[in-house]
Amino acid sequence: MTYLLIPILFAVWAAYVTFIFVEKEESFLKRRIKSAGKKYKTSSRQFLDNILEALKPLTAGNIKDINVKNKIKELLVRVGAPSSEDDILDFENKRLMAVLLVSLFCAFLLTIYKLNYIVLCVSCIAIYFIYKFPEMRIKKLIKAREKDFNKNFPDAIDMLSVCVEAGLGLDSAIERVGREFKAFSPTIGHEFIRLSQDVASGIPRHDALKNLTKRIRCKDLQSFVALLIQSETMGTGIVQPLSVYCDTLRSRKKQRVEELVQTSSAKMTIPMVLFLLPAMFIVILYPSIIKLLEALKTM
Repeated sequence: MTYLLIPILFAVWAAYVTFIFVEKEESFLKRRIKSAGKKYKTSSRQFLDNILEALKPLTAGNIKDINVKNKIKELLVRVGAPSSEDDILDFENKRLMAVLLVSLFCAFLLTIYKLNYIVLCVSCIAIYFIYKFPEMRIKKLIKAREKDFNKNFPDAIDMLSVCVEAGLGLDSAIERVGREFKAFSPTIGHEFIRLSQDVASGIPRHDALKNLTKRIRCKDLQSFVALLIQSETMGTGIVQPLSVYCDTLRSRKKQRVEELVQTSSAKMTIPMVLFLLPAMFIVILYPSIIKLLEALKTM
């Protein structure tokens, strides 16, 4: 019955080969270099591109549903990828191509095994998996981004406060923090640099900050953005409010660490019961059991 795993294995392979690998927004120069190298495509890549072109009318009809379109756009925005109309179309197009390839392979298997009921069920599961795999992968990336951001955000605001108190402007301080954090916190580094670039390109600061909250769902970030927008609207200085906000973030971080420490003992109970106690019973009772067995043999 090992042949039942073939559709699933092929679905995973097709997902990795044909699905869009979500990357952060590239510079204009990198996009020009990639577009210039498209004429040197291999025959297999050219074949996949031809399939994508043929599927575009079907994909365009599929994303006419505003709910589907908004769902894909939200996923792309939260993962930090470009989310224009063409990007949404490209995402759905590659997903449909993967579903098509897996469907053809499953149909081939069904003809070989003469419409076997088990093969049909496994094929349906494989097709459903290949369709949902892109969303599952993006949601996993989103969770990893938000976890990284929540972990390092208090330290980034500390450094931002130090830069502002040292005399840097807010935009320059945000860019500096982004460059410094890019090495050990890619999410904060990328988002702060992107925020600085948005403001430098002419987007109003409050709009750029609101776009940041759309990409990253974090309560501390929302309060920080509200602080900056309020300070800009009222025309007050940012140094003192930012210093007070840093103290608040430190207190919250300390409380979260204390909460984790207090719950660690309860979390260790199950591993101790499952792994440590049986080993202790074996070590303690094994000599007694050996002596008991020897005594029974001599009787």
